Amino acid sequence: MFNKQLYYHFSSIASTNTVAVNKAEQGAEHGTVIHADRQTCGKGRGGRAFASPVGGLYFSLILRPELDLADLPLITLAAGTCLCSTIREVASVPVMMKWPNDLYLYERKLGGILTESGPLRLGSRDGAGQADFVVIGVGINMTTRPEQFSPALRQTCIALASASELCPTSPACTEREEMLPLLVNALLTASQRLAEDREALLAEWRTFDYLQGKQLCYLWHEKEIPATGIGLAEDGQYIILDCHGVEHRVTAGDLNPVTTSKQ
Repeated sequence: MFNKQLYYHFSSIASTNTVAVNKAEQGAEHGTVIHADRQTCGKGRGGRAFASPVGGLYFSLILRPELDLADLPLITLAAGTCLCSTIREVASVPVMMKWPNDLYLYERKLGGILTESGPLRLGSRDGAGQADFVVIGVGINMTTRPEQFSPALRQTCIALASASELCPTSPACTEREEMLPLLVNALLTASQRLAEDREALLAEWRTFDYLQGKQLCYLWHEKEIPATGIGLAEDGQYIILDCHGVEHRVTAGDLNPVTTSKQ
């Protein structure tokens, strides 16, 4: 569970993931948390920048999981499942997952997940390789105001505090100090759940699937493919059906609903 002895807080930092990876390489313990009030060079998927103004919750968690190499690509989905479930329970808002790593609320992006893994070591089961460590970075818009984002993001992002305006019956939890340990504890269970029953965990992820049934634009190598979201495959890939009726299993690229602005 959340251990204050393994907790590091910064008012401003370039990237919590960068610091966490460095600490993990230096031997930091399982459960170490790097938390910042803002990031000046927040990292997103595919080398993109992740906007991190004051008002958001930004942290990275170091795990040293006993996960087989085959399960490692699913850690982002496991993390998303646990985060989504916890936020729904605490804040009473219908948060969903946009494959593979975005948290969505009321058709807008609430936050994101970025996982990075360390070098492989010899595993204990059948000699299979395992990652020496995994860093799970999380960024969630808590009380962030629209004007704190760039003009391009103001129409596509949402903060948890805004949920009370859109749904007055949802008492949104916006205190970062209260939310942080709850989310850390949820993530600490993610790799264990993945190792013990990946099918059940992926089945839960599917109940949070934001893209299923939606008309999408699949972006791959600067090519746009109109498609429909079908759902999550058993190996963590995402299944789409293109406009010609051909099924694709997506491992990389962007899947964007055509009804929302691209980020």
